[in-house]
Amino acid sequence: MSPVGRLISLAAGASGAVGAGLNTMVETWRGIYPITSFVLEALGRKRDASIDGRLSPEEQTLLTAVEFWAAAAHGTLQQHLRPDVRVRLETARRAFAVIGAVRVVSLLRVAAEELAEGPQHQSESAVIDQLDERLARTDDNIEDLIARYAGVIERSAESAAAQ
Repeated sequence: MSPVGRLISLAAGASGAVGAGLNTMVETWRGIYPITSFVLEALGRKRDASIDGRLSPEEQTLLTAVEFWAAAAHGTLQQHLRPDVRVRLETARRAFAVIGAVRVVSLLRVAAEELAEGPQHQSESAVIDQLDERLARTDDNIEDLIARYAGVIERSAESAAAQ
């Protein structure tokens, strides 16, 4: 198993323990769980260590979702989405759709629609602030979805290596 795979597997195991007992704290605690942090670190290291800075399409999808989720959890969503808010919202929407976060996908779609409502629309900052508040209350278990998708990537890589 690759070093990235071992790190993701370790994080995936930690995710079950995190998700099992802390679900009631989601509304009061803002931050990222270990799985999100581990995956962010592992994919960031892999990207930085490669000659061309490339990840597989699946890894890039996961990194997009994890970076977005970390920004939302740390209150830096405004900075994360700028300068091209609409493009970054769409990229995040596609990534969350792939990992199965249907409620987050819906929230991102609504935010994009709010940004496109013509002259009477809200400011970008107001839309992002509302999105941030809505994301904090989502019922999607993002950390579990991240762990599952990371596991799918690892199994695919192992299968490809075995062939």
